[in-house]
Amino acid sequence: MNRAVVTAGKRKRASEPPLTRDEQQILDLILSKEGSGIQPREIKYQLKIPDPVITKANKTLLAKNLIKEVKGIQRGGAARKIFMGFNFTPSDVVSGGVWYEDGKIDTEFVNGLKMLCLSMVRKSKVTTLEGLHKFVKEAKVAKVEIPKLQLDELLTSMVLEKELVEVKSTGMGAFCGIRIGETCYKLPTAGRGVAKGSITGAFASIPCGACPRIDLCTPDGVISPTTCVYFNQWLDIKL
Repeated sequence: MNRAVVTAGKRKRASEPPLTRDEQQILDLILSKEGSGIQPREIKYQLKIPDPVITKANKTLLAKNLIKEVKGIQRGGAARKIFMGFNFTPSDVVSGGVWYEDGKIDTEFVNGLKMLCLSMVRKSKVTTLEGLHKFVKEAKVAKVEIPKLQLDELLTSMVLEKELVEVKSTGMGAFCGIRIGETCYKLPTAGRGVAKGSITGAFASIPCGACPRIDLCTPDGVISPTTCVYFNQWLDIKL
């Protein structure tokens, strides 16, 4: 038996009236979607129940803490209303993962992380997804863990926006220690992609860009993003 159904059943009090046939149908459908949830229009489409009945049933189920309403990724100017079982956690498909908050993309969080990645690439000259992921994780500048897959998505967007250049390791020079053929990232050179001046401008907006000790800054060092007062003040953005 579905754990959510069992738990939901325990929430009922003996004095509460039983669910109507429509309410039970709607509850069963919502619970079957688990962390993906379901939109009201999909409930109507699948069960062929009129909107007023669905609205009333959902209010009852919400009041009984059998279901909850969550905000999906914002599309067309408004966040999607989604219903799911009370004990289920919204999937990344619904919530948008770490990049979204309440259905809206958290631009401050994204921009802060992009600047952190640019700072790391600037210092190391060349880096990999694995290296950046380790740096972000050890720096502990975010309250939530950044999955490697979503960091990869961010790097891909930065390449498309010409903030970074994607190259393959040759195993020599700046690529020493990196497996030959592995995907790496570096800053664009002047005249290619983002102009040198714009890169400087981007770094000038964060403490790292003007820090005389940036070459000594490491996640586990005396100087690090975790202990840097200026860096923490700049990243006062829900991280």
